[in-house]
Amino acid sequence: MALLTLTGFRAFPGVADNPTQALVEHFAAHPHALPADTRLALLDVDYCAVGPMLDGLLADPPAALILTGFSAAATAITLEAQASGLCAADKPDICGFVAAALDHPPLCTALDLAHLHAVVEREAPCTISHDAGQYLCNYAYARALEQVARRGLPTQVLFVHVPAIAGTPLAETSAASLALEVMAAALARIAAELAYSPPL
Repeated sequence: MALLTLTGFRAFPGVADNPTQALVEHFAAHPHALPADTRLALLDVDYCAVGPMLDGLLADPPAALILTGFSAAATAITLEAQASGLCAADKPDICGFVAAALDHPPLCTALDLAHLHAVVEREAPCTISHDAGQYLCNYAYARALEQVARRGLPTQVLFVHVPAIAGTPLAETSAASLALEVMAAALARIAAELAYSPPL
């Protein structure tokens, strides 16, 4: 069993350079920033593909799964408390597909987000959200939480939204931005906390 799996998303309509892809690539180039037994993965912004990709990552369930995604509305590192079954009808994926709403109530992470919030704020501004949106971020979070619960896996699951990377074109149209190194330090804090501490 891997200690930790951390994912980001590739490009999607309107976001040619996804900050979370840059984060994954940063950690691939600086592997010592994360716990030794960490797997990195990039997910396609594709409703039909993301489920099987997550199922593959959970086939050998890690102790913790940290999903990351970009939000133009994020003003800080945002810890998502839950995923809903909502899917926006006006936001197609990279294949032009729009998913139907999922038939389930909101699914919540079991993690102590107040504790994680305090940990992350040592590195970057941080907030807790109860709305993961209605796009692939929310969909992936719901799929991961559902799979872990249904299969009784020991995996702790968290979704983290990040703002734009400072100095990039995306920052000009986003609510906020942070330096890539600041985001990476915040994610490294979360990773260390989930990997080396008892379940929160």
